[in-house]
Amino acid sequence: MLPRRGPASGGTAVLTGTPQTMILSRIRLGNFRNHAATAIELGGGINAFLGDNGQGKTNILEAVSYLSLTKSFYASGDSEAIEIGTGGFDVEGVLVSDAGVQHQVSVTCARLPQAKRFLINGSPPERLAAVIGRFPVVVLSPEKGPITFGGPGERRKFMDLALSQVSGAYLEEILEYRKALRQRNRILTNNRAKGFLPPGVIEPWTESLVAYGSRVAHRRAMFVTDLRSHIVSAYRTIMPEAETPDIAYVCGFAAGEGADARAYAASLSADLETRSTEERRRGLTLAGPHRDDLLLTINGMNVQRFASHGQHKTLLVAMKIAEYSYMQERHNETPMLLLDDVFSELDKGRVHRILSFAAGLGQVMITATEGTVFGSSIAWGRQNRRFIVERGTCRQET
Repeated sequence: MLPRRGPASGGTAVLTGTPQTMILSRIRLGNFRNHAATAIELGGGINAFLGDNGQGKTNILEAVSYLSLTKSFYASGDSEAIEIGTGGFDVEGVLVSDAGVQHQVSVTCARLPQAKRFLINGSPPERLAAVIGRFPVVVLSPEKGPITFGGPGERRKFMDLALSQVSGAYLEEILEYRKALRQRNRILTNNRAKGFLPPGVIEPWTESLVAYGSRVAHRRAMFVTDLRSHIVSAYRTIMPEAETPDIAYVCGFAAGEGADARAYAASLSADLETRSTEERRRGLTLAGPHRDDLLLTINGMNVQRFASHGQHKTLLVAMKIAEYSYMQERHNETPMLLLDDVFSELDKGRVHRILSFAAGLGQVMITATEGTVFGSSIAWGRQNRRFIVERGTCRQET
């Protein structure tokens, strides 16, 4: 176990020299990927993890993701993170809030029987969803690339994670919406197979779908409106040339700019009524925020169709910086920023501007194959630390 500071109960001790931003002060990885036993003391500023590919740099950031989001940003399942030949992994960390309150957080996962256990100060949360947003984090990695060049589902995930970390109400609404959607689709699928829909069976789920779906769409629309200026500002910080990005919420049952949740509910209800016959024929819910998207443009041109590889990557970085700024404004904790393999394929000018921006934030964790990418942008010391990662081990470079 990681050593404690303060009372054994945790979550109450105010540390000497209270940080102004939330930080992860220590982390330990046990049988996690290729890390058999790795312990790291982190700085409150930039933490750079350097090493060749395949040595375990990304795995450290992945472990941080488990402490903040209860899951990996990298793998599709928990079992993938267990070191080969072992029965399970454990990750422990000490997170210190903006107010200086210390929290001991741990997550363990067994291979057989497959089970995951999450503890905060020795106690399990009521449910894993309750952890989301408590220790906010923004992740930028190659796995996030589909946000700009992939399908609509990737952009919905982007919106949902950002909103869920700043709004417990949104998290409840999206979970309830997904539940209603699953039940409604099951009923429609059975109807398609049997050719019969009993009276009164689908109506309660339709009402629930409309109630929660309208709130989800309304919150997403407001989120996109608020995020737009952050994206423009971040993009111009990275690439000062004359390019202007934009973002728009594409909602199939849009109620008009500035509409409230009631207007979205009326629009969604009408759309479902119009599509009811087709829904029964296809056995599928055809209206709702599960079908929405984000329209991304640069100088008015559709990013998915016309953007270069460099524009895709620059826009993705700008969107993640914008997400960080949005969360920082609306959360009572400063997010951690995880940057995994961000600098490959970017020119030195953009790398320097990203690093200059990151240096003014809270705690940032960055992976890179070469330390030279940092140049003289960072003053290394107590706050900003460099680590060498090699064959599943990590040591601080002094």
